[in-house]
Amino acid sequence: MLYGYARVSTAFEKTKDRNQTFDRQIEILKQHGVLEENIYSDRITGGSDTSDRIGYMDLMNKVMPGDTIVVTEMSRFSRSLQDLISSCETLMKKQIGIHFLKERIEIGTDGLSPMNKFIFQLFGAFNEFEKSLIASRVKEGMAAAKANGTKLGRPSKLKDEMVELIEFDYLSGSTYDELQEKYGVTRPCLAKICKPLTKQKKEKKSIATF
Repeated sequence: MLYGYARVSTAFEKTKDRNQTFDRQIEILKQHGVLEENIYSDRITGGSDTSDRIGYMDLMNKVMPGDTIVVTEMSRFSRSLQDLISSCETLMKKQIGIHFLKERIEIGTDGLSPMNKFIFQLFGAFNEFEKSLIASRVKEGMAAAKANGTKLGRPSKLKDEMVELIEFDYLSGSTYDELQEKYGVTRPCLAKICKPLTKQKKEKKSIATF
């Protein structure tokens, strides 16, 4: 049996774009053979724990060995790379397949193919590499800010993992609007996280266009 999962962030609760994004996901899932009654969905920020996603948890309780879950893209299914790998490993143990359409990665009910297994191993390696780079950049940024007399701090309600992911995406070129949609945080909160990294982002961009 094919099941689908769709998620949109609450960051744009009152905007038209948000509903368009949600409808587009459902339409894509239907085009790939998923019946609408088998599509589970959540309207919640991507940074939320999976246990807080009612649609996600209902889907996990519904699927059986031999079933396959179809998702438009990885970012709609999991809140982080680490969470994605963990979720996929859990599904594989239960002999439940999952198909990520955008990334063109399909895990069969019998587990990963040799190529997909290699891809997931790369994901894990990239995840650890990204963490080390982020930690290094944050330490350098904090040292530079402290030397310039800048008061250090960050929004206390956000988990360290989410702050690191926001910093990484911002340095990789993501805009405030894109970060809002992806993580469901306010612009003032983003400013507190990203503003100290503005100089570093400009330097990185200059190097990339050299």
